[in-house]
Amino acid sequence: MKKVGFIGAYDKTNMLLGISKILTSKSKRVLIIDTTIEQKLKYIVPTIHPTKTYITTWEDIDIAIGFSSYEEIYRYAGIQNLESEYDVIFIEIDTINELDKMNIRENDMNFFVTAMDLYSIRKGIEIFSNPEEQIKLNRIIFSREMNAAEEEYIDYLTAGYPIIWNESIIFFPLILEDRYVEMESQLLYKVDLKSISPMYKDSLAHLIASIFRGEISEMEARKIIRTLEKDGV
Repeated sequence: MKKVGFIGAYDKTNMLLGISKILTSKSKRVLIIDTTIEQKLKYIVPTIHPTKTYITTWEDIDIAIGFSSYEEIYRYAGIQNLESEYDVIFIEIDTINELDKMNIRENDMNFFVTAMDLYSIRKGIEIFSNPEEQIKLNRIIFSREMNAAEEEYIDYLTAGYPIIWNESIIFFPLILEDRYVEMESQLLYKVDLKSISPMYKDSLAHLIASIFRGEISEMEARKIIRTLEKDGV
């Protein structure tokens, strides 16, 4: 089982649902844990009886809402661990408290997710303000056009923080049409891969290949996306 953290102030919901839908089509058992303050998944994923904490299944993806530790999930589900239940767990985090409670440093991978606006960068970096223990991070950057200056700017702002950056950076395009697709798919309660831009789909494939290195290649991930598109997803 893989545990992967997605940390930052920028909205990660559509990206997480996209990669999760691709993985479930490969019979991967996926759990998304939304520990964020806004709990966006609570409002865009349909459920019959929402409570303060709950786990629901949507589009073959299990989604945990309102939990701040694994122990709370274990008590809710009546289990002792998640290793036998899931192939991959995605943890969405936007506060320093959850960073520690979810034992994020024990994950297989962690991604810092940001756009290039100052709020997203500085609010996201604030999550790592506890200097006691270093953390290795990969970068996911949403931008109109990725360039070296943006990478250098993030390096500058994070100087002095306990962050060890991996060299690889995953770029997601900021395209207005993708935002329209996201809004429409939420209103229709579906994950729409067919309508998003080719660049965004390539980024999803790249992200999956990075997480499942040696198991799912980027080319294979692209093939899965094309198959889902043919099925109308």
